[in-house]
Amino acid sequence: MFGFGLDDLLRLAIWLPVFILAICIHESAHAWAAWRLGDPTAVVQGRLTLNPKAHLDPFGTIMFIISALTGVGFGWAKPVPVNPYNLRNPNRDMALIAAAGPASNVLQAFFWTAVLAFFASLFNLLPRELQYVVSPILDPESGLIQEICEAGIFVNLGLAAFNLIPLPPLDGSRILRLFLPHEWRWRFDTLEMTGIGFILLIVLLWLGVLSVIWKPVFILGRWLIGLAL
Repeated sequence: MFGFGLDDLLRLAIWLPVFILAICIHESAHAWAAWRLGDPTAVVQGRLTLNPKAHLDPFGTIMFIISALTGVGFGWAKPVPVNPYNLRNPNRDMALIAAAGPASNVLQAFFWTAVLAFFASLFNLLPRELQYVVSPILDPESGLIQEICEAGIFVNLGLAAFNLIPLPPLDGSRILRLFLPHEWRWRFDTLEMTGIGFILLIVLLWLGVLSVIWKPVFILGRWLIGLAL
């Protein structure tokens, strides 16, 4: 049996909607970037939307739920389809499209930081008597708004870091591919076409090798929270 308690379920109730919003914006950013660079495939297939049904990957969502309950929280969505033949400069544009997703997550992390700073300032301006009344919601140290904003910061930083890992099929692999010598690119593409890259990614996650990315995420997240407060 899993040793999950009420606190874990309450955390999941906050983190899951934040995760869904984060990946919807992430995937929409890919679709928007592809459209702006000449490929309407994702737009035609309805991926330029915040509707979770268009983006959620069942396995990626389940992985997020499990990992969130263990205190980390990572997952993924369905990849956005891109036809490189519609792009003006396929090598460069594929990297830009890939970078749009993690960039949107970094911007979302800053957005949640700004929201936390706003409500923390608002709370501090209230009379002490009113602070006591609204503290379960607005208290910048333990209120509901604080929990939501911290989830927004950590989920988005985590998604950005995870997706920038340079292994297919993650966004980082497409960014790395831009800088590889031409004769190496087809070998790198083989990792994705054969599924070897995905298998390697799962093995590295299972072995805990990729846990190294979480430390800078937590450090940056705590710094942003401290900046807001």
